[in-house]
Amino acid sequence: MRPAIEVAALRRGYGGRTVLDGVSFLVPWGSVTGFVGVNGAGKTTTLRCLLGLERHEGIARVAGARYRSLGTPLRSVGFCADALGAAPGASARSHLVPLALRAGVARDAIDRTLQAVGLAEARGPVRSFSLGMRRRLAIAGALLPSPRILVLDEPFDGLDPAGRRWLSALLRAHADSGGAVLLSAHALDEIEPLLDRLVCLHGGRTRFEGDVDAFLRAHAAPVVIVRSTEGDRFAGALRAASAVVHGRASGALAVRGLDPERIARIAAREGLLVTELSPRRLSLSAAFAAAIEGGP
Repeated sequence: MRPAIEVAALRRGYGGRTVLDGVSFLVPWGSVTGFVGVNGAGKTTTLRCLLGLERHEGIARVAGARYRSLGTPLRSVGFCADALGAAPGASARSHLVPLALRAGVARDAIDRTLQAVGLAEARGPVRSFSLGMRRRLAIAGALLPSPRILVLDEPFDGLDPAGRRWLSALLRAHADSGGAVLLSAHALDEIEPLLDRLVCLHGGRTRFEGDVDAFLRAHAAPVVIVRSTEGDRFAGALRAASAVVHGRASGALAVRGLDPERIARIAAREGLLVTELSPRRLSLSAAFAAAIEGGP
């Protein structure tokens, strides 16, 4: 079976400036894939190429075909842009009516979708909506035709904590039911628990593609936070064992290059009392920063 999304050797330039330089990645069925990069990395241009909105060289396929070759593309791929694009005077329902017509779905699907995104009771024009309500309406547009593939550009922006939990659960359930999600977002540590895979762009190229855990192992060195009644002597012993040690204002030591068991053995050998020994969970945002700083 072909992957849900397939991008290979994708190239795009504007006025002699290269924006995408051989971008390649896959989004498998049954997965949530994070699509990350600094501003200007090429994420939005890649999404536009996938959706048939940009001329390009190379391969950009969704559901096994170019977007414009799909019979009814809205029923295969749901897209949530980073801006709603609704007429200010439209209601939530009237905004979805033309989408339903283009997708060939019954109008009663509109009411079901508004209920699903928490806007069944929304009244008034879109211009009166909060940022979170606008975001929910944009998500509703992607969900309306029940597509198997979701492409979402900053979908968490503007949502309150309850809304973010709701969207995370919805996207996880969509992938677990066999669908596929490509998710662009800047709040990396917030979306990390949701992700199965990661695609990292930088300078118009694919810097990384693969499992999130592999990305963390490759780009974020583990840190162990330790405290001792003799911090300076402990730091010296750890450095002698080739650890990288940084003192913190709180008196704790941040140790890289040694695992907790080795640190404990050094403390025992030196006769040091350890009052804290805490491995710190690796941060996706820290790994991303390291990947960008360390690459060509």
